[in-house]
This record gives sequence, C-alpha cells and structure tokens, in this order.
Amino acid sequence: MTEDLDHLSAVQLAKQALREELALLAAAGPSELSGRTAELLRREAAYRTARQVFVSPVPSLQQVRINCLLDGKELIVPAPGLKEGFYLLKPYSIPFHQLPYSVTLKGFAKAGQRMTRTELESLAVSLLVTDAVAVDLQGNRLGDGLGFFDLSFAILTTMGAMSRDALVATFIHEEQMVEQPLPVACWDVPTDIIVTELQVFRTEQVSAPPCPIFWEHLPDRKIRKITPLWWLSGGKKL
Repeated sequence: MTEDLDHLSAVQLAKQALREELALLAAAGPSELSGRTAELLRREAAYRTARQVFVSPVPSLQQVRINCLLDGKELIVPAPGLKEGFYLLKPYSIPFHQLPYSVTLKGFAKAGQRMTRTELESLAVSLLVTDAVAVDLQGNRLGDGLGFFDLSFAILTTMGAMSRDALVATFIHEEQMVEQPLPVACWDVPTDIIVTELQVFRTEQVSAPPCPIFWEHLPDRKIRKITPLWWLSGGKKL
C-alpha cells in the first residue's frame, strides 16, 4: 500500500512538472481551438453515429456542444464541480440565438434538466469529448489536474450510463501532441481520438477501458459534495 501511494505521489509530481513546462509553450500559442477543429470531429463516424454525447464544459469546446444540439444529439454536461451531477440538454429544444449561452456553465441549469439517478442509469453515452494539456501517441492524456473528466467517466461507467464501445475524443493544438509517454495514474482515462486544427488522429489505444471509482483516494468531504458519488457510496465511507 505504501509503495502504491509513493508511486502515485511520484506520478502526480511528474504531471505537475509537465503542466508547468507545457504552460509556458501554450502561452505563446493560440488560447482557443477554432471552429474548424469542431468541424473535423463532426465528420468522424464516431460522432455521426452517436446519439448521446458527453462534452466537458470548457470554453474551447463550446462549438462542439452547439454542434451536438444542432445535429440532433442529446448533450450531457457536468454541473460545476460535479456537485449537482449532470445536466441533459435536448436537441431542438433551445432557440438558435440562445445556443451560445445555453451551452456555458451558467447556461446549463437554465437550458437543461438536472438528471436523476434513474435518468443517468438509462443513458448509453457513446462519445465523450474533452480537452487536455498534452496527449501522447498511446492515447495517454495529461489534464488540468482537477480530475473532473476522469471522475465523470468513472461515475458514468459505474452507473451503467456508457455504451460498451464508448470512445473518448480529445481536442488539443498540434504542439500539444508529445512523443514521450506521459505519466499515468490508475484513474486516468486514455483517449481514442485526437482532434487538432489540422487533423484527426487515432491513437494506439483501442478503446477506453472501464474505469472504476477509486474510493480510497476520495476524501469524505468530496463524496458528500458530489451528488452522484453520494448515491453510489451508500454512505459506506461516511
């Protein structure tokens, strides 16, 4: 157990060092991904056939969220900090001029519906879209360090809300693709598809494996604050 904790600590330190190093490079480049990147994903079979799509709430993925609704897909987004779980935004239910605001963190609660446990368990999400600080050729991704995407993936998997062939797509700039393998923790979710301003790249990762919730690494206060974790914990840690 001590060796496992030491390993995780080393991984987390290596990740943070990489984030700081890559942040300097990112500062010199464009801050937002263009609409062209969202359009490249739109052409992919994984996107075209998806009926329910999870998209991270970051500003750089706003056009992806808008496209999902315009293309008749149910959009699943996490509430701020995951405290209230997830919201569902239904296609064709929002006036066109309201779409840009409706797909923001402030707009989710007004335009969407907060999902109950039963509603979440009835989902079959087949595509998840997120961003990253970096991605290697094996599909390992370095996130922002907050862990909300990995935790969202774990919660949806545990609740049976994912399709068996669900894929993960990550939006990054070309310079954020790295050749050296990235440090990986046990809860990290790999990506299957990398989308940049110039290309769509399939990683060597065949598909994202089921990711359990690592309860031993979650403080009790976090379980209390995040509604889906509270549902799933059954109070076993409290």
